[in-house]
Amino acid sequence: MSADGLRPTIEGAAGDRPRERLLREGAGALADAELLALLLGSGARGVGAAGAARMLAERFPELRRMAVAGIAELCDVPGIGVVQACRIKAALALAGRLAERPFARGEPLGGPRDVFERIGRRLAPLEHEVFVALLLDVKQRVLAEQRVAEGGACSVEVVPRDLFARAVRESAVGVLFIHNHPSGDPSPSQADRELTERLVAAGRIVGVNVVDHVVVAQGGFYSFTEGRSAQAAT
Repeated sequence: MSADGLRPTIEGAAGDRPRERLLREGAGALADAELLALLLGSGARGVGAAGAARMLAERFPELRRMAVAGIAELCDVPGIGVVQACRIKAALALAGRLAERPFARGEPLGGPRDVFERIGRRLAPLEHEVFVALLLDVKQRVLAEQRVAEGGACSVEVVPRDLFARAVRESAVGVLFIHNHPSGDPSPSQADRELTERLVAAGRIVGVNVVDHVVVAQGGFYSFTEGRSAQAAT
């Protein structure tokens, strides 16, 4: 039993071990540390899979933080070698891809949270800024997704002319812009606000309506249309 006498530990009786509980109750019944122990198997050195998994969960209480950690950072946890770190990175990358569901051509555009879940979660972990445009038809259905610019850790150079060039070619009547903040904070900077104003003005000139500009980060997103931030759902 655990120290408080209430919960079985990972090393508990055979029927309470992670593998048996997963078979009996499903993966949803297991804590993060138990799932990590199954993933590590017998490979964790010195402290065992259960001990290494527990220390991983303590070091990275949020799986999103574990997903973006480097191999060397994961290997700092006792019992985690390069092989185990690669297993963790691969498993979390697969989980991230499962969550991704890009907009299909002709699909109606949802609100800013839908944009964050469908595109923002893909951009938020990146260590450099990326600017993406969703081109829309008259009924705000998606025509295409376009990555229009990439920059450094703190900024990205965006030229409004380039952003609207494909929109005009695709006969888009609307566009929604998304870009990420590697800092983890989606709060817009003064430069973001000024850029949004320029984009809205440029869109009016070419007849393309800027539906929104959504800033995304690990912590959540900011919608210029709604004028507010929202936290990421766990």
